Amino acid sequence: MANIELTQLKGIGPSIVNKLNLIGIFNLRDLCFHLPFGYQDRTKISNISDLQPGDEKLIKVQILSAQTIYRPRKMMVLKSADLYSNINIRFFYFHPAQTKQLKAGTDLLCYGKVSLSRYGLEMIHPEYEVISNDHELKEKKLTPIYRVPKGIGQKKIRGFIQAAISKLDFEEDFLDVEKYDASLNMKIIDALQIIHNPEADIDINEMLPGGSHPARVRLLKEEMIAFQAGMAFLKRKQKRHHAYSLSKESEWTAEVKSNFPFKLTGAQARVVIEIKEDLAQEVPMMRLVQGDVGSGKTVVGALAAALALDSSFQVAFMAPTTLLAEQHFISFKSFFKKQKEKISLLTGSTSSSQRKKVLEGLKDSKIKLLVGTHALFQKSVEFSNLALIIIDEQHRFGVNQRLALRKKNDSEKSAPHQLTLTATPIPRTLSMSVYANMDVSVIDELPPDRKPIQTSCLPLSGKEKLIERIAATIKKGSKAYWICPLIEESENLDLNAVMETHEDLSEHFGQDKVGCLHGKLSAIKKQEQVQAFKDSKTSILVSTTVVEVGVDIPDADIMVIENAERFGLAQLHQLRGRIGRGTKESFCILLHKDKIQDVSSQRLQVLVDSQDGFKIAEEDLVIRGPGEIMGAQQTGIVPMKYTNLVRDSQYLMETKRVAESICNKEPELANQLIERWISGSIAFADA
Repeated sequence: MANIELTQLKGIGPSIVNKLNLIGIFNLRDLCFHLPFGYQDRTKISNISDLQPGDEKLIKVQILSAQTIYRPRKMMVLKSADLYSNINIRFFYFHPAQTKQLKAGTDLLCYGKVSLSRYGLEMIHPEYEVISNDHELKEKKLTPIYRVPKGIGQKKIRGFIQAAISKLDFEEDFLDVEKYDASLNMKIIDALQIIHNPEADIDINEMLPGGSHPARVRLLKEEMIAFQAGMAFLKRKQKRHHAYSLSKESEWTAEVKSNFPFKLTGAQARVVIEIKEDLAQEVPMMRLVQGDVGSGKTVVGALAAALALDSSFQVAFMAPTTLLAEQHFISFKSFFKKQKEKISLLTGSTSSSQRKKVLEGLKDSKIKLLVGTHALFQKSVEFSNLALIIIDEQHRFGVNQRLALRKKNDSEKSAPHQLTLTATPIPRTLSMSVYANMDVSVIDELPPDRKPIQTSCLPLSGKEKLIERIAATIKKGSKAYWICPLIEESENLDLNAVMETHEDLSEHFGQDKVGCLHGKLSAIKKQEQVQAFKDSKTSILVSTTVVEVGVDIPDADIMVIENAERFGLAQLHQLRGRIGRGTKESFCILLHKDKIQDVSSQRLQVLVDSQDGFKIAEEDLVIRGPGEIMGAQQTGIVPMKYTNLVRDSQYLMETKRVAESICNKEPELANQLIERWISGSIAFADA
């Protein structure tokens, strides 16, 4: 019943189906469980005199005058008023029909955010309706706000959700979870009705994420139970697979040990022992190695690879970007100098002749270690005996991509071992749920000669003086990264920022001293820019966040990040990790707007106060939720529909117990719950 197709609803054709699919809605049940992230109160009209900047309210006004202004840009300004006070309504985008419609004397109902300009209170681009003077409000309940794809408005999705709820038979779709958890004493249909149509007198804060309204708790607990049941099934399924035991230590292992110039830290040595124990087993290893930036995860990966290579099997090492894959390729060739003919690189920019050579070498087992990007997933890439997959920064890959790589092993009877490396510290509460199907190791120690990075905040008005200071230190042999402001999700705009900054700094330091790195450069050009910086031909490298992971220049000692307030804390920490890799004292300067909000200031202060990636990640999760950190957009596992694993962590242990109990006693009920909430994404979580 729940899998009724979307096209059964009036107004949904193939084009709308495609758009809904983009946000994970594939059937009517998915529509019912597409839950609001906020609410608007359109049930009562506010007086303009009661409004405060930042309020989102409904007002009823009459237009006093309407004019189109052309400076500094084209806009339409409606001077408006109610019985008590005035407000300006401003539109930057409007069409001729609106200028005819919105004339002096017209009554409007407007809903929008109130701001304060030098001309007084205003609403910019409110939702509005032309009304008669004696208009009566239709809204009797709070208005839910949903995540929507481009091309589908809030009004439309509300209609689809209401139609889906009335069409689905929830008595037939009833899952008796209550007998396992007495606190789930509200029917699911009642909880959904309250969440999608709350009464006007309900406290909005109780309904919002983090609130404790019974309907909200009912839904999030069931979702957590479903998620944890999925993870429990996954762990059992993995144990049924067979893998090759990899325990031989010979030439490849000896090579890494002799070519690695440092002694392993205690944490690295401990993690290597844990990996060795896993690889010796005949069930597939699923291990996540977390290590802060610069903690030495790559050598741990190389030692794991050596065990598979010494046992005469092949290894695939996967990195999220061409630049990072190339850096790892260079590292592996330095670890395995005598074996470097058996190591190859495959990325999207590999030439067709070289690609052909690599594919042949893989098939006839001449290539033992293949480093690459998503190019490793292509069907034409065939290994002869793949036994270990190492994935760097797993959350940057889509689930289906990882699944495709898992299936590269030619044997139906065995599955490859999998080792995941990440510099994104994941707090324990999160990893025990999201990575419940994996064993987790932590490299919680940096090499002994590392000095703490001195981090400071500086308003943009101090930029010129900063450039002067950097010029003085460069004369003494310093090297600086200059990370350009993140403008928005547009490569072209970010590219403009890089080019402008490059030109600006070139005027100060000279064209030949300033390198430039961004996503639109070819792989060869990127490598050339990195190499010139490494060889000290350039002293400053202007870049987008493409340097965030993998660019390793030990003597770079300055990192400037412009508009730091626009970046996530985890990303700032990753960027900072590009310096402080040698024995020199290093400096990270967070350039920010002259006036920033208190919350932005607090976030940047976390970075100034701490070098600990785990502490920073905890703060980042509290501020932004787990979605971005876990690569949610790719995995489909997080963000969940309703749960934030950090904010709602108080329910983790009890829902885990309930989930395990359901899996043991009623596996079919567990399957139905997973189907209801997760729609199959959990099946790919081990990919």
